[in-house]
Amino acid sequence: MNSMAECPHSGSSVSLGRDNSIELAYSSLFVEQINHAADEAVWSSDYINEVFMHFYMRIIETCSVSTASTATRVLFKGHARDWPNAVAAARHKGQRIGFSSQIIFCTWGAALYLLSFILVALSALVLPGMTLVTKKRTVTNLSTDLSVIRSPASYGKMRFLSDSGSVMFYYDDLFQKKTSAASLYSLGTLNERVLSLFVVPLLALRDYFSVMNDARKLLGWCYAGFVLYYFSKRVAHKCNFEYYLHVLLKRSTLVTYYTGNKEDRFAILEKRLCKKYSVRSVCVPHGIEYAFRTPAGLVGDVFYCTTEHARQYLTKLYPDGQEFIFDEQIARNMFSRRKACATVEDIVFFPESRGAGVNLSIVKHLLDLGRSICLKLHPSDSVENYKEYADRVTFVYDFDTAICNKICLARKSTVLIEAIYNNSIPIAILTDERDRGYVEHMLPSLVDPQIMRVYSYEELASVLDGLQASS
Repeated sequence: MNSMAECPHSGSSVSLGRDNSIELAYSSLFVEQINHAADEAVWSSDYINEVFMHFYMRIIETCSVSTASTATRVLFKGHARDWPNAVAAARHKGQRIGFSSQIIFCTWGAALYLLSFILVALSALVLPGMTLVTKKRTVTNLSTDLSVIRSPASYGKMRFLSDSGSVMFYYDDLFQKKTSAASLYSLGTLNERVLSLFVVPLLALRDYFSVMNDARKLLGWCYAGFVLYYFSKRVAHKCNFEYYLHVLLKRSTLVTYYTGNKEDRFAILEKRLCKKYSVRSVCVPHGIEYAFRTPAGLVGDVFYCTTEHARQYLTKLYPDGQEFIFDEQIARNMFSRRKACATVEDIVFFPESRGAGVNLSIVKHLLDLGRSICLKLHPSDSVENYKEYADRVTFVYDFDTAICNKICLARKSTVLIEAIYNNSIPIAILTDERDRGYVEHMLPSLVDPQIMRVYSYEELASVLDGLQASS
């Protein structure tokens, strides 16, 4: 496809203000245009979905919410993480951002090509050797059903498969705490493991050029440098993982491969290798589903959805024979924290890692309503952000305690789904326009009727009064 599909609602004579920006950014039309762009994308790398979601979609969103002067203003205010995206969006809309901004953008992008290549090459030379030295080879009787666990979140959702004894777990533990469980990187004969010293660097070079090609086609030459730099610290790990996953999947006795990845580079890699070796793939996702298509789709011949509404939505979104299933017992196994049921009384608010102002506004209004509330912070959040209310709220540090037998309030989070299966009452607080647009148009799981949605603090007060009166 051409560099950068046309932005929704953009035009040379149109300048979008903040009042209608969120509605334009998250709407059914926005989703349709994203789906069209995904269908038209020409790609060659396992990274395409992340390039599409983390870069292309951010630029399209910025096109919808920016004013004519945004890019220049962001650049000179020194917001290092935001200005490349803002400048790329302004360039795409044909806005004038200044000659110096153009020069800095293109020069910096070009420099990142070289820096990224050096980082990819060096890490791809070092990481296989580190793996060979630190991971001792083990010999085990491999099951016909396997999974490679990459994160604690994936383990939490898939633990029931291991507990039942039906699936054997290996771990991508190269950058995690040591575990007594089997490591993916312990597989292979001595010759296979030594061969990784040569193959992984070749795979990394392949990935560097394929990502460059995908980013160039989707975003243009200048912005592709920023994309390469983002992935440069991640390529060697992915290629090392790919080599050892190849060793694992090529066994003829393997029947089913389970994954908690959904659409990232590891998921597309797993999808590709499972197809190559005729292994049935099953996705038990550790994150909630999106309402838009991605260029490479989702992993899994079978995909277990988080809610019935998500199953219905994804079946229509991906009409290509992929089987989407919602099984209430499977969902309960995925999300239940296995706590005894008790009376639902306490109110727990789960702030998000982004939108600190929205989080604080919700806390303030809850306290103004005379409510006694608990806060369970995101791992990336800090108690310091809530110091002005510290003497009026209770902080909960154990997630199991926070999610079970509570009235669970959140903006747009997986905790709303988890609350369903832990004898809690989930309420989505959608007082912020961005949150409202995202839930209603981007996250089909959160539109499930089991999750209450409130759009004002008056409505929230009424709902809480009703719940506490019936308890």
